[in-house]
Order: sequence, then C-alpha cells, then structure tokens
Amino acid sequence: MLQSLLLSVGWLNSSTSLLAVAIEGEGFGKALAIAIGLTGLALLLTSAVFEELAARVGLPSVLGNLIAGLVIGISGLHILVLEGGEVNTSFISLIHSLTHVDLEVIKEVFDGPVKTIFENYAELGVGILLFTIGLESDLEDLLKVGLQSAMVAIVGFGLPFVLGFFGLTLLFHVATLPALFAGAALTATSIGITAQVMQDMGVLKSKEGQIILGAAIIDDILGIVILAVIISIVETGKIDVGNGISLILIAASFIMLAVLMNQFFGSWFVEQSEKLKSPKSIGRGAFTLLLLMSVIAGSIGLESILGAFAAGLVLSSTKYKEIFIERSSVLVNLLATVFFVSIGSKTDLSILNPSVPANREGLIIAAFLIVVAIIGKVTSGFFAFSEEKVNRIAIGTGMIPRGEVGLVFAGLGAATGVLPPSIDVGIILMVIFTTFLAPPLLRIVFKSSESTVVETPEVS
Repeated sequence: MLQSLLLSVGWLNSSTSLLAVAIEGEGFGKALAIAIGLTGLALLLTSAVFEELAARVGLPSVLGNLIAGLVIGISGLHILVLEGGEVNTSFISLIHSLTHVDLEVIKEVFDGPVKTIFENYAELGVGILLFTIGLESDLEDLLKVGLQSAMVAIVGFGLPFVLGFFGLTLLFHVATLPALFAGAALTATSIGITAQVMQDMGVLKSKEGQIILGAAIIDDILGIVILAVIISIVETGKIDVGNGISLILIAASFIMLAVLMNQFFGSWFVEQSEKLKSPKSIGRGAFTLLLLMSVIAGSIGLESILGAFAAGLVLSSTKYKEIFIERSSVLVNLLATVFFVSIGSKTDLSILNPSVPANREGLIIAAFLIVVAIIGKVTSGFFAFSEEKVNRIAIGTGMIPRGEVGLVFAGLGAATGVLPPSIDVGIILMVIFTTFLAPPLLRIVFKSSESTVVETPEVS
C-alpha cells in the first residue's frame, strides 16, 4: 500500500523507470546511463559556474541556478528538456558516438526515462528543502506570528486575485474562466524559492522570515483551494462551494496535526528510533516520516511538499534536530539545485518574440499581470501589524515569487483548454519575471534593515 501511494505522488517513479529499462534491453540501458550521466554533469557544472558568478556579485545562489537552467534548457542549449522542444541533436549524436545505440532509441531515452528521472529528482529536491526548512523553523516563533502571517496571506491572496480578475475582464475583455485562472495564478507564493534565499542570507529565523514562511504556507493552501474550485467549475459547469470548504478544513487540520505531533509525537518517535541497534536508524526514521507525511498530504488533495515541511516541523523540537539538518544538507545541496535548475530549464524565452501575434497580446497582458503580481504581494507586507519594528517591505517582497506554483496553475489551465494563447503567455511571463526578480530584491530589502538579518536564538 505504501509503495503504491508513493508512486501516486511521484516519489519512486525513477526506480520503476530503471526497472523498465532492464526489460527494454542492453542498448537502451547503456544509452540511458550515458544520457543521465552527461545531462547531470552539464547541470552540475553549469549551476556551479553561475552560482559562483552570482556569489561574486552578491546575488543569491538560487538566481545562479535559474540562469543555469536557462542556459541548458529549452531557451538555450536544449540539454535538459523537461517540457516542450527536443533535445539538442549534437548532444544526441555525442551519446550515439559513445554508445553506438540507434538515434531513435536515444531520443526515446530522453523523451521517457531521462525526463521522468530528472523531474522526480527535482520533486524530491524541493521536498528535502522544505523538510529542512521545517526542521529549522521555530514552532514557537511561527505561532507567535501566526496572526500576522494570516493577515499577510489573506491580503496577498485576495488583492492580486481581485485586481487580476477584474482587470482582465474589464480592461482586456477576457472571458470569466480564463480570467479566473489568471487571477488564481497570481495568488500563490513559491515557498521553495523564498525559503532558500532567506536561508542563504541567514534571515529565515528572523521575525520577517517567520512571517513570510507562515504566510507562504497559508497562500499555498488557499491557492490549492481556489485551483480545485476553478477546475471543478470547468468540469461541471457549476461552483462547488462544499468542495472548497472541505479542502480548507482538510488543510487546516493537517497543519494542526503537525503542530500537535511536534509537541507529543516527535520526541517519542526519536526515542523509539534510538532503541533500534542500527546506527542508521535515526536518519532512516526521519526520512521515512518525510515520505509518509508527503504521501498523506498528496492523498488528501494537498501538495506533497506541504507534507515534507510538516515532517520537518514535527521533528524540529527534538534533540536530533541539528543532526537531521546536517545529514539533509548534502541532499539539499544536490537535489534542490536540480529543482531550481529545472525551473529555469522549462522557461521558454521565445514567448518574448513580439513578431508572433499571440505573443504581442500576451506581452501586454503579462505587463499588467506583473504589475498586479508585485503590487498585490508587496502591499500584503504592510498588513503584518506588529508593535515591534518589522521590515514590511521585506515581508511583501518575500511573497513575490510564483515559481513552480504559478507554472502549475498555467499548466492546468492550458490542459483544461480554457486558456487562450495570450493569457497562457501572460501567466508564464508573469511567473518568469517574479521568479527572477524576487531573489535580488530580497537581498536589497533585507540589507536595508540591519536588525532583520540577525537570527533569533534557538529555544532550548
């Protein structure tokens, strides 16, 4: 049962792909091994180069990874192609010269297993990243800023949605359903990108960092709800209010469960793991909890990465917290890099070409959506009411990036067939712009306040 659940949320697809390769034959397997090796090598070397360049000019490593993805993805060398386009013919020819496997077989390798494996590495990467973020989160501090996070999230969700929807319908005369999808794409925040940048800067545990983290989680929950409601409207032709309410209750219950488990289950779980004789039992137990909670989240209609964050939160008050963080760091450095590079690799800059009619209209709509996306989230930071001094601009800026979350909205909207090309282009450009803009902006706005870069002390 557990294995089938894991497969359903995509954590073990890589293993099944490799099993299928064994059945296909030796040539297929040889081509796959070389293809994975060379693609991975290109990914790691390119990301290392651009991470170094980013560090030298004082920008976050995440931005270097995104640019590396542009270079080797569908906007550049076509080496890492996860959606849209074909793999570089010279790259395929190189693998052919090394393996002497038929060119069509090599193309099959890239279209199937290679794509699946790197997509799952990326998914696992963001899962491990969110697990680590959960471990590093101070539950007491998160609860202290709960009301502020909720206010930021509600405004950051509602304002862009309302402005986007009514702006598209009134100014651009867009039909209701496409406008709803575009408005929904403006709501969610990419918790992975923002959290990584704040972690690199050492401000994740600051008051602003905790408010942003809490608000981003609430944003994702609200985003999941609105997306489910809109898809339900598309499929049934009517609004299912009950489904939306049930999703909100499920998400709230899941987060509350994680909070309770932090208090009563985390320490007990570690104590039971200590009783096992194997020296690897502690780490293996933590990873098992990560997978299990990701599966539970996925099976009840939530994002699996929310489950990964919850698992980290459960273990964040245990005595092995620092050990868990240390042992996860190697996986984070490797797999989270794959995740961020994969986002850049999916970015198709050809949609900036104004000679294509749909692109011209899309560029105008994109400009509108980008303005709404930035104003809506930055404004939300001013609703972090507090008697203490907080950097509200930093809070709002931390909510800007849409990243992979926005791409999910665009992809599902396109899959339903209700998005015209101009709206699809507009949403994608909005996602690209906010994703690339947020990391350097976060660096600037956090530096503008000396007090925000000091981490709060650990609670013993």
